[in-house]
Amino acid sequence: MLPGCASNTSKTGSDTNIKSDTSVAASMIDLSTVTSINALLCQNWENKEDAEEAQNSDGSGNMEMPYRGFSFFPDSTIVKNPREKMQYGRWILNEADKTIAIRYDNGESEKYKINAIGAKNLILTKKGDDNTRLIFVADGKQEKNYKDNPFYGANNDWRIKPKTAETDAAIKERLRGNIHFYWLFLNDNINRNSSTISFYGLPSCFNWYSGGIGIVNKKEIKTNWTNTFYNTAQAMKAQDMMEHLISKKYIWDSTQRNWLKQSAPILLQMQDSLNSF
Repeated sequence: MLPGCASNTSKTGSDTNIKSDTSVAASMIDLSTVTSINALLCQNWENKEDAEEAQNSDGSGNMEMPYRGFSFFPDSTIVKNPREKMQYGRWILNEADKTIAIRYDNGESEKYKINAIGAKNLILTKKGDDNTRLIFVADGKQEKNYKDNPFYGANNDWRIKPKTAETDAAIKERLRGNIHFYWLFLNDNINRNSSTISFYGLPSCFNWYSGGIGIVNKKEIKTNWTNTFYNTAQAMKAQDMMEHLISKKYIWDSTQRNWLKQSAPILLQMQDSLNSF
């Protein structure tokens, strides 16, 4: 485990609490006074019921509950279910009839009717046989540079299972994408002044601590992490690489009491260390 300066409190469950305030970082846009439907849509939306159930879960075990959601982006791209079996696609808003048409990269398509929308609440009806009504919640904040959103498509390519076995160099690049994602994820939560951090559903081999970063025991690795690689053998090879990487010495800020702000710079240093092996 990489040591830090605080207590050894594990943060491997679905949610972790930190001190926060209600201000908005300079890198974020406060949507509380926005009225444009297009602008309001462009944020991370989580299914209200799924988010509440995940918050009540300890995040242990391989049994993952549904965690539906959408991340809409200003370049008309979308990621469906970023904490589950994600799908990439493109979206078009018809403001006249308040409908969203989505075409996914796998050829599937969906259409939703917007029943209500605000900075933090969204009610959709899925058009089709069942006309399912869905309630989503958000924090009403949007990145000024939307590509810094950890759930932006390009930041999640490492999660797409390869169709063939990969070389060691390709596995290393997949790890680089994983580390970069979590660097973005921690910084995103810092900038949002999040009071609760949820890792629920996200593939990872990290253990998060107050004052350190560790690696999950191979016997406790979750299926969603293994499925990020071609097969179990390649997932274990990636695990070995990560264990070697985390055994290196890094510079910790011993004065920083916020574990997010303490851990994020370490992930950047880990990315740089990948170049040396």
